[in-house]
Amino acid sequence: MSTVMHSNASRTAPHPTHKLKWLLRREFWEHKGGILWAPAIAGLLFLLVTLMGGGVGQLALNKFRANADGMATINGVQVPASELDLDQLLASASASDLAQYGQAVNAATMLSGIWPVLVFGVVVFFYLLGALYDERKDRSVLFWKSLPVSDGLTVWSKVVFALVVGPLIAVALALALMLATGIVASIFIAVNGGNPLELYWSHLDPLRLIGMSLAWLPLYVLWSLPTVGWLLLCSAWAKSKPFLWALLLPLGAGLLLGWFEMMTKLGVSEWFWENIVPRLLLGTWPGSHLFTAHANGYGLIANDPSDLNDIMTRVASLELLASPSLWIGVVAGVAMIFAAVRLRRWRDEG
Repeated sequence: MSTVMHSNASRTAPHPTHKLKWLLRREFWEHKGGILWAPAIAGLLFLLVTLMGGGVGQLALNKFRANADGMATINGVQVPASELDLDQLLASASASDLAQYGQAVNAATMLSGIWPVLVFGVVVFFYLLGALYDERKDRSVLFWKSLPVSDGLTVWSKVVFALVVGPLIAVALALALMLATGIVASIFIAVNGGNPLELYWSHLDPLRLIGMSLAWLPLYVLWSLPTVGWLLLCSAWAKSKPFLWALLLPLGAGLLLGWFEMMTKLGVSEWFWENIVPRLLLGTWPGSHLFTAHANGYGLIANDPSDLNDIMTRVASLELLASPSLWIGVVAGVAMIFAAVRLRRWRDEG
């Protein structure tokens, strides 16, 4: 009897963090195709296009070198293309030219890893739209509610998966793609008689690339909360077609305000389109805050590598933490997430 009492007393309820871990595993295995394979395939396609483009460029370069009239101008001096020495060319460059070359190498490498992150933004948008709707549609919500897991923990596990696990997977894939791009560049350099260690890897700043790849995550979590809350709310509320509801409600409200503004001249339509619609629909894309009213005058066109580095710095800039619009959006997003929790508790039907 005492043994039974002791065994019952030793059994404690699972800690919420243990439940969260298993809920996150569930989300990963159910949505691995979108959250992992879709960004990975996008990266592989980019790598394939890079290989094809490099092959075409190599053929053109070989043809140019084989041409007896093929001449290249180096520092104002005509040099036969067949005698070009990449290592010697870089060794004779000035300090400013070497600095610009290093910026170009790092910018091109960073740009090569952007594709998994862009695809991740699309995947997480539709993941959130279906997160609560799909389980009602196939009635699996009845099974999940039979488990000793609260509605709040279930919904917040989806938030954590979308804002933490998903971005980390996208960053890991982006870094892997940067490494693969570096290997392709090294092969191209070696085929043309250059030293990849001197021409590419010695100018690469891997710690900076890793830091820039991770630096956007804290700001992304905060900025995207209104979009996350809105999509989950639509997913929990809509009886059908949550995508249309999520899209048409803010767009329709903006059109109505535009029509109302023509009648009353209140001037609220432009503010709504600049501050509400992007916060509800674009937050799942990293760096989307650069396209809002907060970023007016930023200049998002990169004309040279230094411009691209500047844009990447702004993507992760903590200056936005001083903006009231950020924290108002955080409060609104959390409120909508709590509303989605309540709706999940009430709605069982698909």
